[in-house]
Amino acid sequence: MERTIAINGRPLLVATTYDGDSQYHVQIKDGDKLITEYKVAATQESDVFTEAQALVEADIELGNLKM
Repeated sequence: MERTIAINGRPLLVATTYDGDSQYHVQIKDGDKLITEYKVAATQESDVFTEAQALVEADIELGNLKM
């Protein structure tokens, strides 16, 4: 499943695939460029997008990710 989220006014694509055992592989992309990847635990796929946005925002705030 894919969804667009806005981080600092910039649209980013969040692509998820289910890995099993409530684990999702999440890729954050800016156009065709892969920015980062995460493993997210969630009971519902819709929760993955909220978690992914929080992770990206935290990585930017901590300086781990430049936007």
